[in-house]
Amino acid sequence: MERGARGAGTGRFVCAACLNLLVGDIQKLPTLYDDCMGHTSSRPLRVMRNGPRKITTAAPISPAAAEVRTAIRTVLVSWAGLVTDERRLEPPPRDIRALSRFLCRHAEWLAAHPAAGEIVDEIGEITRAARKTAYPNGGGQVPVGDCPNCEGDLVALIRRRDDPLPSEIVCTDFPDHTWPATRWATLARAIQGR
Repeated sequence: MERGARGAGTGRFVCAACLNLLVGDIQKLPTLYDDCMGHTSSRPLRVMRNGPRKITTAAPISPAAAEVRTAIRTVLVSWAGLVTDERRLEPPPRDIRALSRFLCRHAEWLAAHPAAGEIVDEIGEITRAARKTAYPNGGGQVPVGDCPNCEGDLVALIRRRDDPLPSEIVCTDFPDHTWPATRWATLARAIQGR
């Protein structure tokens, strides 16, 4: 195993592969955070507004999804706080995407920190919990890379087992840039050649 930074407090080595895994998990958290919203409770939620007395019904988020979303925010804010305090930096906005980008920019520094083992474990654990909550029957969205046909990003839409539609890779800018699972190897070569 390639040696990277060693966490003095944990006695663990953070290898290059673990650093890549950490960055990958941090990058997935915003999508998982959003996808947890699709996991709703079976009971409708009655909402009363302060203005005109109207009662509306909204699809509530399940308690498990709310808990995971709160945990994602808490974990990202906590580690961003460590970076900003110890490096004397301006804190990022508390937006999930901004926190994720901030931590990715400082991932190498975190890998050399005495708490490196803790961040790898904690981010990995919250990523697994969020994935189970967001996609209880499988499925989900996975960032793939840059679209070979335009400047858009590619996302793999992994369908649930009971979904009649097949899994596919689509471009975020042009929906007609799409690749079924049977063409993913061809797409991989096009992305590498770009």
